[in-house]
Formats: sequence, C-alpha cells, structure tokens
Amino acid sequence: MNGRFLFIGFVGVFLVTSIFFITGGREPAISSNPVEHVEILLTADGFKPNEVWIKKGGSATFRTDLTRPFWPASNLHPDHGIYRDFDPRRPLGPAESWSFTFDRVGDWGMHDHLRSYYVGTTHVLE
Repeated sequence: MNGRFLFIGFVGVFLVTSIFFITGGREPAISSNPVEHVEILLTADGFKPNEVWIKKGGSATFRTDLTRPFWPASNLHPDHGIYRDFDPRRPLGPAESWSFTFDRVGDWGMHDHLRSYYVGTTHVLE
C-alpha cells in the first residue's frame, strides 16, 4: 500500500515538473497587445524578455550577449518535439542571430539547448 502512494506521488511530481518545463516555468498569461516582432536576448541571467506575446504570423529574433554559442529551441529538451520547426537545428555563434516566424497559436515553452536551464515562453495569439 505504501509503495502505491509513493508511486502516485512520483507521478504527480513528474507531471507538475513537466508542465513547469513546457511552459518555461510560468503560468500562461494573456496579453491584449501581442506584437508582430520581438527581439529576445540570451544573457547570463537567461532570456530577456523570458515571456513574450506575438501575433500569429509574427516573428522573434534570438541573439546573445554571451561569448559562447547558444541554441534557442522549443521544448521539450532535448528533442524539441512540441513545436519541431521552432529549432535552428544547430548551435549559433555569439555573433549570429536566428529568426523564427510563429504560424501556430499556442503557448510555446523554449530553452537554450546547450544550457537547458535558460527557459522562457512565447505566447502566440490570433
């Protein structure tokens, strides 16, 4: 009996942790002012901003101020399977940028594939 409760507890913790990671660690929110384009900078403190609202068909350009490669991509790490197209499919050098056009409405968790503790969320609205 105690083993069953322990198993259920582990499953619950796994589900909550998965939702936290998928959404970039934040509860989805609604913004009444989604933008057509946003610049997202990866810094030593993470993505700035780490939560953005974009219109469907809008885009985000990713850059870094770090001196090492970075790789912005959709969750889940490591396969980026939730929004497979949201992935440059390679590391980007510090002087490079990468732009992505969001053609799917939804809340898309993102991370730096090389340092998956850097997370954020892109909310795409109609």
